[in-house]
Amino acid sequence: MRNVTPISQHMTFDPSISIGHVILACGFIATTIGLLLNVVALRRTLKVQRLDYLYRVTHDLFADSEFRRFFYQLDYGRFTFDADSFRESDAELHLDRLLYTYDLIGRLIRNGVVNVSDVSNVSFEISQICTNAEVRRYLDWLETEYKTHGRNSRNVRSRPFDNAQWLFERVCEP
Repeated sequence: MRNVTPISQHMTFDPSISIGHVILACGFIATTIGLLLNVVALRRTLKVQRLDYLYRVTHDLFADSEFRRFFYQLDYGRFTFDADSFRESDAELHLDRLLYTYDLIGRLIRNGVVNVSDVSNVSFEISQICTNAEVRRYLDWLETEYKTHGRNSRNVRSRPFDNAQWLFERVCEP
């Protein structure tokens, strides 16, 4: 039978700290601080990029004076939706452009790329659109068009401008 010595008899704890231990600890602390600073800087950069993107999107819309006039027609209640005269009109182009933009913003929010609070600079404009009865009539008319023409096995949409309407529900409803 072999003579077995307990492990505890061979282990010794050396409480001394060498310069190597200090350098190793300092390196670990510096790496951790650097990593945290990079995370903070990355988060700030991403937020700035998101806000810059939203600024460019809305600026592109409202820098167009013809579009701006159309928006004011909506805002002041001078726009009337008539399905017969609306097709292929400038009003259709402008309203669809606006709704596609809000649809994209709604999709970005739904996918977690931006937050509802990030679009606060255009929340007034969004509320003017989502509370406009004529815009609602247009969306309702599009819904009937979707039921007739827009829903097949390859193109299933729950509702026209679904992400925009989802955004409207978040911004306009209490």
